[in-house]
Amino acid sequence: MAASSALQIFGITLVGATPENVYWRLTDNWLELAVRFLWPGHGTREIKDAISRDILKQLDAAGIGIASATYEVAGLPTLTVERQGTRK
Repeated sequence: MAASSALQIFGITLVGATPENVYWRLTDNWLELAVRFLWPGHGTREIKDAISRDILKQLDAAGIGIASATYEVAGLPTLTVERQGTRK
């Protein structure tokens, strides 16, 4: 979308934003990718679904798997707290 169109349609100015901008964020256990886009009207859920499906298809075609592990913490030892010399 041209900057003049964005200003006319949405009342905003696009500064340094291009359609191929993907923002990366490292979290504690994965890489988060964010894409910002303008969508004029209804149907945002459908376009997000299409983008996600295309990304998954391309990752699969490149042999890149997606995985996440969740661990349950169980059987913690008993914790003894002493305060002012008194055991509780």
